[in-house]
Formats: sequence, C-alpha cells, structure tokens
Amino acid sequence: MQKLLQKIGLGEKMSKNFWAILIVAFGGAIIYGLPYFRFDYYDVYLETYHLTNTQMGVFGSVLGVFGMISYLFGGIVADRFSTRMILTVSLIGTGLGGFVHLLPLNYTALLCLYAFWGVSSLFAFWPACVKAVRILSGSGDQGKAYGFFEGGRGIGAALMAMGAVVAFRVGIGQIDDQAQGMKYVIIYYSVLTILMGVLAFLTVKDGKMEASERISFKGIGQVLKLPAVWIIGFVTFCNYVFTLSLYYFTPYATGILGATVTFAATLAALKRWLGTISSVAGGYMSDKIGTGRTILVSFLIMAAGTAGILLLPTSSKSILAFTVLFLIVYIFYSVNYAQTWAMMEEGAIPEQYSGTAAGIISTVGYLPEIFVSVMAGIMIDQNPGVGGYRQYFGFMIGMLLIGAVITVVWINFLKKQRAAAPKTTEAAAAVEAVERAEDTEGAE
Repeated sequence: MQKLLQKIGLGEKMSKNFWAILIVAFGGAIIYGLPYFRFDYYDVYLETYHLTNTQMGVFGSVLGVFGMISYLFGGIVADRFSTRMILTVSLIGTGLGGFVHLLPLNYTALLCLYAFWGVSSLFAFWPACVKAVRILSGSGDQGKAYGFFEGGRGIGAALMAMGAVVAFRVGIGQIDDQAQGMKYVIIYYSVLTILMGVLAFLTVKDGKMEASERISFKGIGQVLKLPAVWIIGFVTFCNYVFTLSLYYFTPYATGILGATVTFAATLAALKRWLGTISSVAGGYMSDKIGTGRTILVSFLIMAAGTAGILLLPTSSKSILAFTVLFLIVYIFYSVNYAQTWAMMEEGAIPEQYSGTAAGIISTVGYLPEIFVSVMAGIMIDQNPGVGGYRQYFGFMIGMLLIGAVITVVWINFLKKQRAAAPKTTEAAAAVEAVERAEDTEGAE
C-alpha cells in the first residue's frame, strides 16, 4: 500500500502515515455533525423548536464566542498534551451533548448546549488536527496532506449526511412527523460521534510530546510576532465568512426557488462528495503552483459563481442553473478551505509551533462565527423574501474579493521572505563562525 501511495506522488513520510491522517480527518468531520446539522435541516429545525432566523443566527454567535476563547488556549494545549486524548475527549463529549438535545429544551437551554459544543468541538480539537496532519506529512507534501485531510473530512461528512437523510426519512414515517424525524437525526449524529471517539482512542497513537518539545511562554511570544500567522488568520477570516454563508444557500433554494427539503438535503450530501475530489486535486495543484496562487484563483471563482446565483431569476426554472453554479462554487471552496492550513509550511512557520499557530489563526480566522449568522438572520428577517438574501449574498461576494486581495499580499510577502532568506542564512553563518572562534579562544 505504501508503495502504491508513493506512485501517486506522496512522499515517504506521508505514505507511511496516510491512514493515520484519514482517521484524524474522519474525526474532524464527524465532530461537527451535531453543532451544524441545523443548517442542512434549516426550515424543519426552525419549525420544530419554534425559532426565528435571528435566533438561529444567535446559536452560531454563541459557538463563535466560546470557540474564539477555546482556540486561543486550545492551540497551546495541543502543543503540550496527547493528541489521542484530545481527540477522544472532544468527540465523546460532543456526542453526549447530542443526547441532551433530545430533552425538551427551550431557547435558553439550547443556547447553553451550543455554548458547550463551542468548547467540546473546538477547544484543542481543531488545533490538534491541524498539527497532527502537518507532522504526519513531509514538507513537500503539505498541500496534498491537507487536501487528503479535507478530502477525508468530505467523505466522512458525505457519508454522515447520507445517513442523516435516511434517519430523517425513517423518523418522519408514514404520517410525515418532521419533529420525530429531527429526533432520529440527533440520535444518529450522537451515536456516530461517540463511536468515533472510541475509535480514535483505540487507533490513534499517543502523540504526547517530550518535555523538551513543549512550547514555552517565550515560544508563544515568538509565534505572535510572525507576520505569516496574521496574514493566514485574515485569509481564514474571509474564507470562514463564506463557510458559514454556504448554509444559507439551502434555505435560498427551498424558500426562494421552490426546491424541496429532500432536494436540499440530497444536494448537501452531493456537494460533500464533490468537495472530497476537489480537496485532493487542489492539494496536488497547490504543491505544484504554490498555495497562495491556488487560493487566489479559488477566491475569484467563488465570487464569480456567487454573483451568478445572485443574478438568477427567482423561480423554480432556475433550480438547475442554481445547482450547477452552487456545485462549482463549492468545488473551489473545498480547494480553498483545504489549502489555507498548508500556508503554514509555505510561510515557514516552525513545526513545533504548529498547534499554537493554528490556535491563533483560528482565533482570528473564526471570528465570523460570532456575527455572520446573526447578521444573515437579521437581514433575512427584516427583508423577507429575496431582498434579504440579495443583501447577504452581496456581502459574501465582497468578503471573497477582500480575501483575494489579502492573498495577493501573501504572495508578495513570500517573495520578500524568499529574497531575504539568503541574506539571513549568510548572517546566521557569520554569527555562528564568530561564536565558534570565541569558543576556541576561550578554550585556549
């Protein structure tokens, strides 16, 4: 198997750790089923729990607030403690939260549950995943490693979404009880998440770092001084605005264009399969032409595709065109999302700081979680019908174009960094030579 993986272009280190990367990827997909499944069943969730669009948005804000705090400290935890235990505790804890969701919860109780998920699914879990993938692959395979990681997440998410559709259909039964269908979906996601936590515990090697490798407070300060960390954070910010915005294509299709709930759920599953292929293909593209250039192209195509959807006539006749444009947008979004983390290697962020860097990047990059869903909910509630969606889609396009501009800044930053690298190397060599001479004189 390892030889076969090397034949398709994977380096020795990555081919050796390929299955470990996929296990981490599947865990990274399954854990977010519960906090985010409400978007795939948006209209049903609203009706079942008697919510407004704004209240739905507040759930995202709660996740964002607790996630922001979690990422800041979780990255440091990921650089100091066992990856195996971080994955296990996070997955099982999130799954147990799903069973709490089955209780007759009011709006306040739901807010508390989403706050819990903001910690259990985000804290050190995501930085640990990012760091694990980077360490398990060689420097020349970073694009492919994160491509396969996101591709694996895509496969996991697609299988999970297909299973959820089945659970929902079984739950509603012959009487079309959508509330009962929702309960079946929650049970399905909860059991799956807990089982993945058990699998992670049994299969992932204990990656606890040696004391000498653990990041110090001085190291944290050094990470904060790295320009690459902040640029990646801003790129992630723009990309994550779109990540959260993707969920609003579903109610747009059902509420404005007249698509059925089953069509929307099926499209949600299909997009993940296509995303899997594009994530892997984007990884090869990134390693060949550069991560920054790959992300720039993706931002521009995503903006153009979203603009195309915005200009479609608001009738059922547009569903086919909407589907084609949406899938194109999602394909390049998958490329973009996967390669964002490969920027750490391209920007020469030290490997031992991967977890802390990922935590800081996530703190900045995932800030949209706090306000994007609320903003979308307010726009849609205050401007019923197509007007609210047009306002919000215009905002999405603007953020994608800003992301493209920041990526251009990144490309220029890399050029300057590479131009300065030979001088830095020469200076370091000169300092080392002086130190050796001083040591020799002292010995004499």
